[in-house]
Amino acid sequence: MRLLLLLLLLVLGTTTAFAQAPDSLRCLPCGSDCDKATYTKAGNCPHCGMALVPAASIRFREVAPDSICAYIQAHPGALLLDVRTKAEFEGKADPDFGTLKGAINIPIGELAQRLPELASHKERAIIVFCSHSHRSPQAAYLLTQNGFTNVTNLSGGMSVVKEPSCKR
Repeated sequence: MRLLLLLLLLVLGTTTAFAQAPDSLRCLPCGSDCDKATYTKAGNCPHCGMALVPAASIRFREVAPDSICAYIQAHPGALLLDVRTKAEFEGKADPDFGTLKGAINIPIGELAQRLPELASHKERAIIVFCSHSHRSPQAAYLLTQNGFTNVTNLSGGMSVVKEPSCKR
């Protein structure tokens, strides 16, 4: 009985120590499978090379491509932010995946400098997307790090959105 109690205390002590350990780290969202991996030492992701950041700092949600049209209907005031290039947004790139009706375009490479344009939308629902969900997680992370509180990333991007009702 004492051995069982000792083992129980040892396990509980280990669990408590683990719970008090510093936050785990994740790669700066890049849209690859490595976004889900966790690390304990600072540095760069061994898979994609992105910087490792505290997991708790990644605060955006995800919406599945087969749910995007319903999600937009449920959030009629959402700002739809396409972070692809102007050519992709305008349908001039090959392939043309289209965009979402009512979307605005701020390419990921310009987003940091253009954040002041979005300042009045800090609490508004924002749905961020690109072609394959490699750029949009980075944009979603940038937005949340700059005080935007209601950010959702379209997982998979426009390349996998099949429902035409919300596409333009």
